[in-house]
Amino acid sequence: MRPSIDFFTKETSTSSFILDVLSSVDNTVDVHTPTSDEAPEIAEALRNPLAPIVIWDLDSFTAKNAELLSRLRDFSPDSMILAYAESPESYSEVSSKLYDTILSVEALRLHLMSKIARLKEIYNAKRIFRERMSHLVGKSDAMQRLRKNVERAILHTGPVLIQGESGVGKDLVARAIACVYDKFVTVNCSAIPESLFESELFGHTRGAFTGAQNERIGLFEDANGGAIFLDEIGDMPLHAQVKLLRVIQNHEIRPIGANKTRHIDVRIIAATNRDLREEIREKRFREDLYYRLNVIPMQLSPLRDRKEDIEDLANYFIRQYSPAGEPYTLSPEALQKLQDHNWPGNIRELENVIQRALCFTDPGVLRAEDLQIDESSDNDSTSLTSVDRAAIKAFTASNYEEFRELQLDEEREFLKSTIRNCDGSVSLAAERLRMNRTALYNRLTRLGLNVKNVQS
Repeated sequence: MRPSIDFFTKETSTSSFILDVLSSVDNTVDVHTPTSDEAPEIAEALRNPLAPIVIWDLDSFTAKNAELLSRLRDFSPDSMILAYAESPESYSEVSSKLYDTILSVEALRLHLMSKIARLKEIYNAKRIFRERMSHLVGKSDAMQRLRKNVERAILHTGPVLIQGESGVGKDLVARAIACVYDKFVTVNCSAIPESLFESELFGHTRGAFTGAQNERIGLFEDANGGAIFLDEIGDMPLHAQVKLLRVIQNHEIRPIGANKTRHIDVRIIAATNRDLREEIREKRFREDLYYRLNVIPMQLSPLRDRKEDIEDLANYFIRQYSPAGEPYTLSPEALQKLQDHNWPGNIRELENVIQRALCFTDPGVLRAEDLQIDESSDNDSTSLTSVDRAAIKAFTASNYEEFRELQLDEEREFLKSTIRNCDGSVSLAAERLRMNRTALYNRLTRLGLNVKNVQS
């Protein structure tokens, strides 16, 4: 079994103390005791992967510390190194980049386990961070900036606001930022009925309203000590926005029916595909909440603006969805077809195209004809507005009845496109169209449109 700690030291009273402490808490330790400063045991240790935690006795290696620690760093850059000595200040020639923390022997005897626990937390956070960052695929300038911004956001605790079109991967960015938290609660604001928002987010007491037979813990309290992801924050009703503003300002919640507030410590990450400044102008989003959320802003570029990432993304999805042991590659023609498409559905659409192709294609080379792409958005008429296209069609009508039918066709396409751009949500589409939800349903029925087919 791989050890959890590698310990490099000579036999001393301090090393005996450390081993006694570690054995008492059931840590698996490999001890490397050099016979001289040449330390052949170091070379032997480097033949196998090092443990997540390395404890290094500076007094055991004297002049060779910098050289040997550098070798350890190069061989196992992810391992966390805890260095100690009777007088750490006497080893000023050893760069702080070669260890993660340094203690005197006196401090080590007092804080050994707390320091090891902290280093393990950092090691696990880095591992999770690398895993989450591996999903942010692409080599474009936009993606390189995004990865740097995510790394900066992890180091701070302020609210994050992620903005971008549907399908660009806002949820993946949120999960990467929250990688250091054990708790991560996701809230889809567009899926919560307006009347239940306050109860869902902040909870309620028993008997607070009709039907409240038991106390309910809200999602904010559930996320206490971790992070909460408020997806589609632009769909949050105004009365809930007021409550959220107070949570951000005071770090307190008050469940419905409660007499006292409860303190919470939650990292807030919000995302939206809407233009919140436009929502503010239309009085649908509070300006003060916008500035509270937009402490760490992140704007995700649509796929059509970073087509150099398409090859990496396509190969990522091929690896993810191809059956084990069945290799697939993209032909140059297939890659060109992907790069020529406009990708209105962004990365989510590309993922769907690759997944579908793998379902209907034998292992080998994916050809251009294997990729089923909706080309309607890529024809020459994409530069025309829907009004322009309707006018062109109208002039081809030979009588009023035909003209009227062309108008209805345009209305059908307009409503279908709006609902799809709202991820299939008729309620959100109605809000964007400034229509009553029931009126939109009725209009779809009169136009002969099946709601389920429109949403898919």
